[in-house]
Amino acid sequence: MTDSYTQLLEWRRTELASRGLSKLPYDFYRTTEGYLAETRRTYEAELRGNPSSGKGELARQTFQRATKVARDLIDARMTKLVGAALQSSLGGFPELPNSLPEERKLFESIVAELRQHRRSTAPYLVPEDAPKEPGPAASAAPASSIPPTTPALVYVRVVKGGRSMELGPETLDLRDHDVVSLPPDRARLLVQAKVATILADPADHRVT
Repeated sequence: MTDSYTQLLEWRRTELASRGLSKLPYDFYRTTEGYLAETRRTYEAELRGNPSSGKGELARQTFQRATKVARDLIDARMTKLVGAALQSSLGGFPELPNSLPEERKLFESIVAELRQHRRSTAPYLVPEDAPKEPGPAASAAPASSIPPTTPALVYVRVVKGGRSMELGPETLDLRDHDVVSLPPDRARLLVQAKVATILADPADHRVT
């Protein structure tokens, strides 16, 4: 079984080599936070208990390296996310395959802020038929009456892996039991090809 530090290195390598968001476990942010917290507790306990031992210093260095790897990985994903949000705010509809729930929430909030900024500072650049962001008076309306700014993602589990598939601008490397997030139309293609099944509750599954 791959240890957490080696897994972080592999995820960073894949992220930096991918144009779009790479696949990560659904609970990546939570488990990475837990791993770094545990690594820090380990080296601090070792240094307190036996300051002259090299074990504590080695653990401290591991914590520092792992933190940098995690930062590189997350920064790379945020850069892609912000770029996609800018395109969407200008009227495009970029999709975010493999985005995690935390990232999707951030993406939608950035898009809303950028659109509002554009309307307030340069309304002459906004087409008259462009959808308007809900103002204070509209905030009390039911959530179902407000159209989403971006299509919701569908989580699917791969049941027939071992091959790559081109879905629009993205090429997905599919492996058995992988969980990926896709726009509904692309998820439907995988299901129709009997390559994947739709997950009702993706929180119960992890990418292996």
